[in-house]
Amino acid sequence: MEGAMSSETSQDVFEIEQPVISCKLNITTEQHIVNGIFIDFILLNQSDNDLSVLTWNTPLEGFHSNLFIITDQYDERLVYHGPMTKRTGPTAIDYQLIRAKGNVATLLDLSSVYDLIPGSYKLQLNKKTLQVIENDMPMSIYQCQTDTINFSVQ
Repeated sequence: MEGAMSSETSQDVFEIEQPVISCKLNITTEQHIVNGIFIDFILLNQSDNDLSVLTWNTPLEGFHSNLFIITDQYDERLVYHGPMTKRTGPTAIDYQLIRAKGNVATLLDLSSVYDLIPGSYKLQLNKKTLQVIENDMPMSIYQCQTDTINFSVQ
C-alpha cells in the first residue's frame, strides 16, 4: 500500500540494574528472653565479581557500635549498652570478602546489648551505608536496604 504509515513505533527499553549488594535481616517473630534474642544478618553479593565490604559499623563485626534502632510497643527507642569503638583508617583485615554470587552472614544476640523485656518491638538497621571495594577499584558506597521488622519477646 502506497502512502500507508507504519504501525511500528519505537520504544525505549530500560534495564533496571540490580544492586551489587543486598542485605537481609531475619528474626524469629517470637523469642524467649531466657534463650537470648537472636537476629540473623545476611549480605548477598549479586554481582559476577568478588567484593570486599568494610565490616565497621555493620553486624558483620559484632557489637562495636549501635547497629540497630529498636523501638518498643510505646514507640520508645531502646538504649544501646554495648561498646562504641573509635578507630583510625581501615586496613585490609577490616574488609570481608564476599565471593561472586555468594553471601556472608552473622547471628547476633540483641539481649546482650539492649534491655529487652517481654513485649513487642520494631527493629531496623541504624547505619545503612556499606563501603565496598570491587576488583581493587576505588571504594564505592552502597545503601543497605532492609525493611523494619517486628518481633516479640516472651
